[in-house]
Amino acid sequence: MTKKVIPITYMPNFVASPDGVFDRLWNELDWIRHDKVPRREYYCNAFKKPYTYGTPPYERTYQPQTWHPLIIALQDLLLQKVGTPFEVCFLNGYENQSDQLGWHSDNSPEMDDNRPIAIISLGVEREIWFREIPPPRITRDVVPYPTAKLKLEHGSLCLMEPGMQDTHQHQIPKSSFMCGERISLTFRGYVK
Repeated sequence: MTKKVIPITYMPNFVASPDGVFDRLWNELDWIRHDKVPRREYYCNAFKKPYTYGTPPYERTYQPQTWHPLIIALQDLLLQKVGTPFEVCFLNGYENQSDQLGWHSDNSPEMDDNRPIAIISLGVEREIWFREIPPPRITRDVVPYPTAKLKLEHGSLCLMEPGMQDTHQHQIPKSSFMCGERISLTFRGYVK
């Protein structure tokens, strides 16, 4: 039997001095916390276009907010190290072990599926889980096959290959242990 490989690249220690970057972003951004969303959120888009995500009753529209200088610095670092330009950054702020992000694919039509997705993690280590997209007859919360798991370390980069959103889903589940704050910065390409 052939073991399928999850199409990602993981780089620990991608961000120099991640403590200071975390502290500034956690304290200086105008985070939004929607009633039904178990985490803080912050959205930037170089084209100043709003972004609608989710399905009812969880559908919500984000207005682009100001690019913090540290987000721009990380965007420049990605261009230098990965060689891909990213026009969008979506940040999630996890306050404790109960904050989470459910199973999903980043498959919005305005996002460029021909470029990778870059996730920079800051703060407490949390796992990201991956699985192949279940067939339509399987309910979304039932996983009939093994899940790949990866611990996202403070200052790390997880790079999801182009096209991965067509074949795989991912999630940040609730943590099984008490933990503090974490920020993920998800950089995407935008279809112009």
